[in-house]
Amino acid sequence: SARKGYSMWQDRRGTGIVARYGTPAMTKQLARNVPRTIAAVVFALLVGCGTACVAIFGAEDLELTLDVSSTTVRPDAPITVTVTATNTSDEAIVWGQGSSSCQLDAVVAVGTDLFRIDIRVCTEDLAPQGLDPGEERVEEWSWNGEILVQGTLDTLPPGDYRIGATAGTLARSNLKTIAFEPISAASVQQP
Repeated sequence: SARKGYSMWQDRRGTGIVARYGTPAMTKQLARNVPRTIAAVVFALLVGCGTACVAIFGAEDLELTLDVSSTTVRPDAPITVTVTATNTSDEAIVWGQGSSSCQLDAVVAVGTDLFRIDIRVCTEDLAPQGLDPGEERVEEWSWNGEILVQGTLDTLPPGDYRIGATAGTLARSNLKTIAFEPISAASVQQP
């Protein structure tokens, strides 16, 4: 059940509840602004908005950053993706419920579509996803250009793409441009 002062709604995966401190009037205002917020998110991911993305989601106390080990990725040369979330407030922030080991996600924009790139092994528990006051969480994984398309792994076509990290629906990170290249002829071993 919701505690007084918390607004609750279903997370983007439909698997849990997102709680954010606020008044009932704020909750109603958020519900009225959902279509506008979704449009702003898609626009921001496509054109880039840096740290201004956090303000769009109303989670100014949740800092989310994305770092990559290289700006070029190939199937035979994966990069390391690092997502860091920091709660700068004096209150707990909860953005979802799901795996306790994989609380942060990352997506790539392909045209106007967004696809998950955080393809990794996660615990199958159901835990609140969030941070206590002043807490920081870092998640890191390897990525080789594969994306999740309707439950199936697919490989990006060669080109430049923008990727960003997410903490449920509360925050989006800075965006990074990544070049995806096919396996080079020099790296393919001849029999």
